[in-house]
Amino acid sequence: MQPRKPTKILYTFLAVILSLTILPLMTISWKLIGIGRESMRLNERAEQLRSVVLVASELRTYIGGYRHQIAGMARTLEATGGAEALLRQEENVRNRQLAQFLEDDTNLILLGIAPRSSEADTRLVAQWDSKKILGEEVRDTVGEALKAVSRRPDRTYVSTPRYIRSSNEFAIVLAHPLQVAAAPSDQSYQPEVVLAVVSLEPIFNLVNITSASGNLHYEALLRNGSRVVFLVDQQGRILAHPDRALVYTPTNVSDWGIVAKWQDTIAIDVSAPLAEPFEIRLGNDQLPMLGSCATALIAPELPLGVIAVINEEAAYSSVTTMIWQASVLTFVTALVAAGVGILLAYWVTSPIAAVANGARAIAAGDFARRIAIRSRSEIGQLAEDFNAMAEQIQRYINDLRFAVNENRELFLGTVKALAEAIDGKDPYTRGHSERVKMYSVLMAEHMGLSQEEIEDIRVAALLHDVGKIGIEDRILKKPAALTEEEYTIMKTHPEKGAKIMAEIPQMKKYVPGMYYHHECMDGRGYPIGLKGDQIPLMARIISVADTFDAMTTNRPYQRAMTPEVAVQKIWSFAGTRYDPNVVAALESALKAGKLDEVIHGYQVALAAGKA
Repeated sequence: MQPRKPTKILYTFLAVILSLTILPLMTISWKLIGIGRESMRLNERAEQLRSVVLVASELRTYIGGYRHQIAGMARTLEATGGAEALLRQEENVRNRQLAQFLEDDTNLILLGIAPRSSEADTRLVAQWDSKKILGEEVRDTVGEALKAVSRRPDRTYVSTPRYIRSSNEFAIVLAHPLQVAAAPSDQSYQPEVVLAVVSLEPIFNLVNITSASGNLHYEALLRNGSRVVFLVDQQGRILAHPDRALVYTPTNVSDWGIVAKWQDTIAIDVSAPLAEPFEIRLGNDQLPMLGSCATALIAPELPLGVIAVINEEAAYSSVTTMIWQASVLTFVTALVAAGVGILLAYWVTSPIAAVANGARAIAAGDFARRIAIRSRSEIGQLAEDFNAMAEQIQRYINDLRFAVNENRELFLGTVKALAEAIDGKDPYTRGHSERVKMYSVLMAEHMGLSQEEIEDIRVAALLHDVGKIGIEDRILKKPAALTEEEYTIMKTHPEKGAKIMAEIPQMKKYVPGMYYHHECMDGRGYPIGLKGDQIPLMARIISVADTFDAMTTNRPYQRAMTPEVAVQKIWSFAGTRYDPNVVAALESALKAGKLDEVIHGYQVALAAGKA
């Protein structure tokens, strides 16, 4: 006895489910994990680089601004006679001038001038914020700066960041020598110098803002997946960090991979920002990190490193967990679906084949075909529905045809109502769009166009002036000739109408007739200036119908012409304004008496006062 076919389909179905559902899901899950981690790494790399470049740029700008300010003061003193001229001023005046600088700039801790003197007799004319720096610290700070300037009197001195113990903050010292005439050649004399001590607190605040965490403790920042931005000097000592304890207690991080990388780049004079992964040991744990660095060159031969780091394992753990959970859930769901599908395959396959054969017969037009399935399941109900469908299809086809015709009439009625509403804005154009439609259809029929083309022309002709809905009534209803400005506005109605209808996808095929019905065969029409066959035939037909109706109806600027005279006048513009073939179709329809009914209807409406 041969094996039953359903059993074979069952095994096939099982193999398909396993190969097309479960295995791809497992593969996709693993790929999603990799893609998710790589995407987060790339995003974090970009954010880190943006952060370090921002801080480096702000640091350069911040220090550079004070360098230029101190240099500017030095040039001013040079022009006014140097420090000696300043010393000749009254002391209270001199001190008030210096104090004003400190009041205007809260980041300026000290500002002063050191006159020319011997190394053993250093004087200082200065004002400083006594709440931030003590006199003893001023002497140490200024003495170091003066020695540095005496060694290199040709440049502005910028110190490494210094810890000001009295204010518990870091600052830098800037000193700029004055170039004055008659300077002693004795090398034991100090040059005249402008000095300033500037707080680095704004840079500390920027580092805190740029770091993505509210907890500023060193170990917490590294373990919880927060981005940490900090500054280091050339020796790898931390100068600014969200955790200030690392700054006040000198901490060297030269053994961190990203810091060592930065030190290597400045050694070969490369300042481009870079990012790379590395590892650090924190307690007994080895933490995988992603770091970025950039160089802030605050003075020649004085680079500072802006470093950003993040614990990759902590930063990406939540996303990885979420991806795993989604993958497991999808996998379990797929297994359940596969098991249920396998159980149902045996019971579903046979009746479905019978239903499929019957459906193919009905689809081929064999409505006498019936599906015989003895079942109380949904498949049995489906067979009964197919049998009922065969009896109802013809009735539905007839109903569908009726509905199509009814929808068409409803559509045309809506279009006609819209056209009549626009025409009704001006008593002289009442019924204009309906007549243009009739003339256009009659000409299209005389030209032998297809029924589909005639129907398109019918709708486009009804809507050809829909753009006038956007023209002011004072222009539409003006009883005299339009001014040049008014005529320019009136000429925008084809474009306005086309824009209105172009928003409706089903109406786009009628737009050419609406948009180009004022174009001329010689290219002098509007709105674009098309010529000849560039103008769609639909628009050429509507153009002639529009003109013929304007000539054969009363307007503020003329009395109605007879149809024969109107046709002759239109012939006079054939080839320049109008398509000769369309004009010939108009004349043919007129001679055949096809236009009489339309013209007569206008005359009756005119006599009744409705046109």
